Amino acid sequence: MNLIFPINFIGHDEWSDSGYDLNLAAGEVVTRDGELIGRWQVTDYDPNAEYGKEDGRYEFTPQGEDAATITEEFACLDFRISRGFALSNITRAIRDWYDAENPDFPISSRRHPE
Repeated sequence: MNLIFPINFIGHDEWSDSGYDLNLAAGEVVTRDGELIGRWQVTDYDPNAEYGKEDGRYEFTPQGEDAATITEEFACLDFRISRGFALSNITRAIRDWYDAENPDFPISSRRHPE
């Protein structure tokens, strides 16, 4: 598995490529170094709802926790742009959370392996 980003949503591409099959709307969150730090999922989203009628939410649950601690809403209207923006925002929030939890080895200071 090629983990090219500091924070990687495993299974997100498969979910997107499936046409947003709700059975695939979850997976692991892994650092570039391969460290499993939690799970992601999409909730409150119906890809078959009438255009503009359903919003959704990305949720991040840290490893060992039972509930999501970081969430990001997206609107179905212009869903590709909104979902991409939400994914970017939640990824940044997870990175900030990780760095706060690991001040001696923050992910933001690590370089991509050549």
